[in-house]
Amino acid sequence: MRLHSGWLFLMVGMTAVLGTACRMAAPGPLAEEHTYPDATYRGGFMDEGSIQVNLQFRLEDGIVTAASFRHLVGADPRYNLETEDEPYRSVVAQYEEALNHLVGKPLTTALPDLYDPGRVVTRQVDGYSGATIRANKIISAVRDALNRGPYQY
Repeated sequence: MRLHSGWLFLMVGMTAVLGTACRMAAPGPLAEEHTYPDATYRGGFMDEGSIQVNLQFRLEDGIVTAASFRHLVGADPRYNLETEDEPYRSVVAQYEEALNHLVGKPLTTALPDLYDPGRVVTRQVDGYSGATIRANKIISAVRDALNRGPYQY
């Protein structure tokens, strides 16, 4: 079967466009040459129509000086910031440990560490490990905050 040259040109062009779009959409490291203003930032991660992670952090000269969760929930209602029930409290503590890893470090070098949470989180929980926590939600929320810009100077 012989393809018309116009169709071939269209298919090659679409492949190039889609390939470029996929490369652009891939999350990469933060640009070290980009500087973010000294400010407080807020961002979140939503999934299936609900906010799962909402956090706030302060940047000064590119260094995270403070970070905290404003909201953290899972599919099970017992899994939230206020819980005292185990193992949920310990899993929340793993999230807090991952977020606190950013404090005192340059954001551009500390954030990529969360792609391997087993190196960052030391707290062990029965049935869970540091690699189990959803550090990608923290990464997404931080990136959301940076994309939104400063919340407060």
